[in-house]
Amino acid sequence: MKNKLLINAAVLGLMVLPAIISAQNITITQLDSSELLTSSRIDCYLSITDNQGKPLEDVRTNLIRMEHETEEGMNTVEILDIQRNNLSEGETAFLLVLDNSGSMYEPVGDGIAGNRMDHAKRAVKEFLGSLDEQNTRVGLAVFNTKYMLLVEPGSDITVIEEALERIEKPDSENAYTELYYSISQAAWDMARYRGRKAIVLLSDGENYPYFTMSGKLHPDFGETLYSPDNGLGPLKREGITLYGINFSTEKDKSLASISIESGGTMYEAITDEELSGVYDRIKNRIEKEYRVTIRAPLVFLGSPEISAEYEGSDDTKSYYARPLMGTPEKDYLFLSLMILLLSFVIWVILMLIRFEKPANQAELSMLPLGAGKPAQRTIALTSQMTVIGGSAKADFTVAGIPSLKESHATIVQDEKAGTFTLVSDEDVRVNNRMTKKRKLKPGDVINIEGATIVFDAPKD
Repeated sequence: MKNKLLINAAVLGLMVLPAIISAQNITITQLDSSELLTSSRIDCYLSITDNQGKPLEDVRTNLIRMEHETEEGMNTVEILDIQRNNLSEGETAFLLVLDNSGSMYEPVGDGIAGNRMDHAKRAVKEFLGSLDEQNTRVGLAVFNTKYMLLVEPGSDITVIEEALERIEKPDSENAYTELYYSISQAAWDMARYRGRKAIVLLSDGENYPYFTMSGKLHPDFGETLYSPDNGLGPLKREGITLYGINFSTEKDKSLASISIESGGTMYEAITDEELSGVYDRIKNRIEKEYRVTIRAPLVFLGSPEISAEYEGSDDTKSYYARPLMGTPEKDYLFLSLMILLLSFVIWVILMLIRFEKPANQAELSMLPLGAGKPAQRTIALTSQMTVIGGSAKADFTVAGIPSLKESHATIVQDEKAGTFTLVSDEDVRVNNRMTKKRKLKPGDVINIEGATIVFDAPKD
């Protein structure tokens, strides 16, 4: 009987094992809502991995499902585009943050191989050498009692390598570890960048605040004590992922949770070889993420949630639309009033354009509102087909919008009927309504990927 039970257990184990091995996890690593108000789009970065955290190579993107929270609950949303990060034209911004507290200069092992900072510098240099500078921005910061941005993201690799060599052991007053404060400051330094944004922070121990441990006022913020929430808050508000690296047997109890809640991961390393491997794993994981662009509904929730699902695995994260507001807790009645006011301003501008300078022929004019910069502010529609796009070969060229296609939309003229029709493979907004084909009337407002263009023509 006992043998029979063991055999049954073994058979059951063999049946379950393949499912465990083949299981996958999906994580929303970042939500980029920077184009929400101009084009109703949100870029969702998804990491789809196996149970060991390795990116899956054979993801069936047609099975990815996205939902967005509304006042009525979660609703399925349209997926406009799916691309793998390393195959897209988008940039990835890294900020490498190194713990430069006193303990980082303690010898590793017998001390022959040097101290932790020596290992960290070597690992960072190897990481820098593996990057594609064309599609990557990298910056460098250090922290101890204070936080210091040494090199802004976007600088040459050689500048970062030179800054690495200038990092020195701090004196006793600057040897503390203001971990949570430094995470918050790193997030603010990354806030102005668009696209994929990641902070890779290496530390060798716990948060060790100056005021608590020294009994003296901190030189910058006095007796203020920064908590894990003070570090996590800016990461979530600005849509930035934190990847934590613990380079010691000592661990901060909150660094892992901050990393995971921001969409990132926590890594452990003891030797320099392990540390180099961690940086490589982070790079590989981000490169093999999927950027899923969705059409977001208009909602007035403080922090709407977005969920992603793939073959039974799902993840949910909230985002904050930062273009108009300062904090997500603000009253969203103010947001709706701002939108109404903006609509009124656009209407006034349109009235001034139409009445101060009546059109004597059909034309397109781009307003100084929203995204993009036109090669010409106004063009006459004299051809049978007028192409609007990001290419210099387009008839109406708009630069500065990465998502704008070379030939994004076309205005077709019917000379006999005297009509002009907008045609596009992608949805565009005409008078705030989504369409792929629409006959235009004088005064119609066309919004293409955030560019605001007005069609005008002589009255009949």
